[in-house]
Amino acid sequence: MDEMRKELLAALGYSPKAISVLENEKHYGELDNPTVHVEHKAGCGDILFLSLKIDDDVITDAAFQFVGCSGLQASAEGLTEMIIGKRIDEVEHIGTMDIVNWLEGIPENKYECAESSSITLHKAIEEYRR
Repeated sequence: MDEMRKELLAALGYSPKAISVLENEKHYGELDNPTVHVEHKAGCGDILFLSLKIDDDVITDAAFQFVGCSGLQASAEGLTEMIIGKRIDEVEHIGTMDIVNWLEGIPENKYECAESSSITLHKAIEEYRR
C-alpha cells in the first residue's frame, strides 16, 4: 500500500492497526475444503464471504472474500485474526464493538462493516451447529 493511501485512511479515522491489517491481507482468499462457508449481504450492498475450518469446536483456520469497502475488509481481516485458534463458545458473542476495539478504531460510519462481519460469523456458527 502506498503512503498516500495510508495517509488518506488515517485522515478518515482508521487506526494504525486497522491500516496495517488492510495492508497485510493475511486471511484474504479461499480455504480448501472449509467446514463452513457463508455469505452476508449488508444493507449498503457490500457482500462478505467467510470460510472456516473447524476441528473439535476449534476454529483452526479462516478466510474471507468480499465485495465492498476498506471498512469491510479491515473488519473481516480483524475478525479472522480474532477467531483463529479459539473455540466456538469463545467467539460466539463477538459483536460490532469487539471488532472495532480490536482494530483500535475505524471511522464511525464504517461500524456497519464490523456489524456485517459479526453477523457473518454468527451465520457461520449457526451453520456449523446444524
